[in-house]
Amino acid sequence: MQYTSLQRPSFEHFCLRAGKHFLMKIIKLFGSHEPLDDYSQYLLIDYRQKLLRVLLVMCFIIAGGLTAVNLYDWIRDPLGEWRAFNLISDGIAIAILAFLYWANHKGLVGLAGWLFGLIVFAAIPLSYSPALLNETFLIMALPVAVSSFIIRPRASFVFAGLVAVFYNLIFFCYPGEFEYEIFSLMTLCLLAAGSYLISSLLNKAISDSVRAYDETIQGWAKALEMRDSETMGHSQRIVELTLQLARKLGVKGIDLLHMRRGALLHDIGKMGIPDAILHKPGELSDEEWVIMRRHPVYARDYLSKVSYLSAALDIPYSHHEKWDGSGYPQGLKGEGIPMAARIFAVVDVWDALTSKRPYLETWSREQALAYIQEQSGRQFDPRVVEAFVELIRSKFELPKMGETNQPYAYGARQPNIDFSSNKTIPR
Repeated sequence: MQYTSLQRPSFEHFCLRAGKHFLMKIIKLFGSHEPLDDYSQYLLIDYRQKLLRVLLVMCFIIAGGLTAVNLYDWIRDPLGEWRAFNLISDGIAIAILAFLYWANHKGLVGLAGWLFGLIVFAAIPLSYSPALLNETFLIMALPVAVSSFIIRPRASFVFAGLVAVFYNLIFFCYPGEFEYEIFSLMTLCLLAAGSYLISSLLNKAISDSVRAYDETIQGWAKALEMRDSETMGHSQRIVELTLQLARKLGVKGIDLLHMRRGALLHDIGKMGIPDAILHKPGELSDEEWVIMRRHPVYARDYLSKVSYLSAALDIPYSHHEKWDGSGYPQGLKGEGIPMAARIFAVVDVWDALTSKRPYLETWSREQALAYIQEQSGRQFDPRVVEAFVELIRSKFELPKMGETNQPYAYGARQPNIDFSSNKTIPR
């Protein structure tokens, strides 16, 4: 932002902007900034979030119990020593736990985890005298043990190092106050190593499971393409373009993962379509179209029984629905069509028109783009079409309407292809 000599930012404005920038850096450093395009990272963050939620609820229960006891003591003896102080401390603890619960719920799992461990660690010198430091090892062990699971594996070593530095600092600052417990410190270090190893093994097991799932999906998509050789490479081509368009429309996180899987398996229902219909080079009869239009239902029946693919059903089941309600299998209309299916439908038609198919001729990119624009508001969501046109023009450097002297006309169709209601492209 540029300022003139008569409009300079105030010192307060500068401090506010600097503070906001610093806070965003901290959130990015400690927050959930792993790339969620990786499903394994999503699962890792999800289990960390759930574990931290359980931990915070347990702390809420403990803090609530202590508050009830202190409130009862204060009612019995309002003037008793430390009565009011204990109640105020309990209130502050509950407020801190409520903030951490909110941060964890909002997805700032790393930030909430770090703050939880540091607050537990910082509460020790505020609650215990140096002479009682050895009695706090169990409390100090809590962040060491759980940080590997609620933050990341190496975090346990960070907290173990903090404990060692803090313990030795207090020992040298208050000589003779307590006996040096080398065995307890070594036990904490072993606990940190054990937490690191267990957490790392758990993370690897999750990653390996996700990789096995993805390889299975890739195998299914490959098997379908081997059966329908005319569309070889179709699934792989449209996946990346679908994700690019989805990102342009603001889709992010785990939804991109479900869209990727749905795009790969969008035609899995065609495994139940006879070869005579699937490979027919000419137009289908009315009876054959009835059979062909069953493939989204077959896809739903196949995939709904696979729990980890249930969220990816929108594309296989609904990608033949049309914006005006004339599609199949449910006849959904407008916003009633899942967003993932609306996005994919445009990309699917684009690839079908611009690649070789046994039942239609290949179109130029310009003609295919013109057809998609023509179908905006009828077959396709207008907002998706607008984003897709921008994406394709920038990707292939296509000119805008009226900016070319090519011998085709925008909106022109191939003369030997009839786009009647019973000839949906693609099939």
